[in-house]
Amino acid sequence: MTSKIFFIIGSTLILFCFQKAYGQPSFEDPDSVIDQMYDVLSGSPGDHNWELFQSLFHEKAIMGAAVTDEQGNQTYRSLTPEEYMERNDAFFRMRGFYVEEIHRTTAQFGDIMHLFSTYQPRLDAEGSEQPPGLQQQSGRGINSIQLIRDANRWWIISIQYTNERRDLPIPKQYGGQESGSSM
Repeated sequence: MTSKIFFIIGSTLILFCFQKAYGQPSFEDPDSVIDQMYDVLSGSPGDHNWELFQSLFHEKAIMGAAVTDEQGNQTYRSLTPEEYMERNDAFFRMRGFYVEEIHRTTAQFGDIMHLFSTYQPRLDAEGSEQPPGLQQQSGRGINSIQLIRDANRWWIISIQYTNERRDLPIPKQYGGQESGSSM
C-alpha cells in the first residue's frame, strides 16, 4: 500500500514537472506572462497558438486601442481577447508578424501590477497581400498592461495600446528618443 501511494505521488510530481518543462507555462512570474504574450504574437505566416494567447488573459479581460480614424480623429476601440483573435487570425495566417518589447516600466502593489511596455512591430518583407481593412503596422507604440494575481498566477486583466505618431512621440522615460529628434 505504501509503495502504491509513493508511486502515485511520484508519478504526479513527474507529470507536473514535465508539463512545466515542455510548453505549459505556469505564469507564477509576471515577466513570464508578458514574455509569452510577445512570443505568441510573433511568428512566421500560419497558425498562431491562440489557446496559449487566451490562457494569458483573465476571464474578465479587456483590450483596447487609442487610434486615429480615417478622418484623422482620435478614437477608442475596445475588444475582448476573443475578438482580437477573430479579427487578426487571417492576418497572422497570411503575414509574418514580429513584435519586440524594447522598453518596460513596471509598478506593483501587492497582487496588482501596471506596465508600460514599449514595442516595435515588424512585418515580413515577403508574403501575400494583407487582408482588406488591415493597415500595415510600422513604428513603435506602448502597451499599457494591467496584471492581477489570482489563483496563484498572474493574469492580464487589461491591455490598452496606442502607436507613436509625429504629434505623439514616445517619451524618453518609456524608451523614446531625446526630445527634438525625429521618429
